[in-house]
Amino acid sequence: MTIYVTFILLGIYVHHFFFDFMILTAIVLASFEMCKALGAKFQKPFLIFVAIFCFAGYAAFALINFFFDSGGLTAYFGVFAIAVIILIVFSMLAKNDAGRIASTLFVLIYPVTLLMFLMSLNYFGEGYRVTAIMLAFLVSIFTDVMAFCVGITLKGPKLMPSVSPKKTISGAVGGIIGGIGAGLIVMTLGIFGVLGAVSLSNNTVVNIMHFIILGLVGAVFTQAGDLIASYIKRICEIKDYGSLLPGHGGVLDRADGLMLNAVFIFIYMSIIMLI
Repeated sequence: MTIYVTFILLGIYVHHFFFDFMILTAIVLASFEMCKALGAKFQKPFLIFVAIFCFAGYAAFALINFFFDSGGLTAYFGVFAIAVIILIVFSMLAKNDAGRIASTLFVLIYPVTLLMFLMSLNYFGEGYRVTAIMLAFLVSIFTDVMAFCVGITLKGPKLMPSVSPKKTISGAVGGIIGGIGAGLIVMTLGIFGVLGAVSLSNNTVVNIMHFIILGLVGAVFTQAGDLIASYIKRICEIKDYGSLLPGHGGVLDRADGLMLNAVFIFIYMSIIMLI
């Protein structure tokens, strides 16, 4: 956890690359974990192709952002399009590898592309990027903690027992409350300019609504990400994606909800900055 927080702070207050390095490392490790998970039940993805794509996609992303200060995600999707074309052509030439090609494409989307949205938060304008990164991590953490605490205390009907037997409806509601609370905490930090965070509107009511929406919907996306990851694990018949983090599983077990929340935050805050 200490290393985790250190890289976030270094990335925000020292240099972009520290945050990029942390997320790129997570992308590589999470993609390898997903390759292993899919390989346990289906045809194993092309690991070398996935590795090359991770670094090529980031190289395009970083170079365009370095020279033009924006457009990195667009450049990444350009590399993604080329990768899809290569896979399609390869599929035409090697018909017996259709299953491996499909599983490889899946990994390029989940988790690689989803985590690239998290990295993209690091390239918003200075104030917005601090606020966006805080929202991504705090909303996800508060959602998970509150969902666990409320769920284990109140119990009650299961949320989706066929996917995740331990999750309850009460826990899901608690998670949403936690997400809203995290959004309001970030809002307060922004109002007082603490740690470089900023408000999202000069209008007090509009500003509050922005952060409530980001907290509430972010919590929904975080929990949806958890359920999707659990569903994939159930299909692949595995308990955890990895064992890198003792007691917590692999990188993907920790980032499943975070990366979906990051996609929502990226889209929402991109719209705000355009208005």
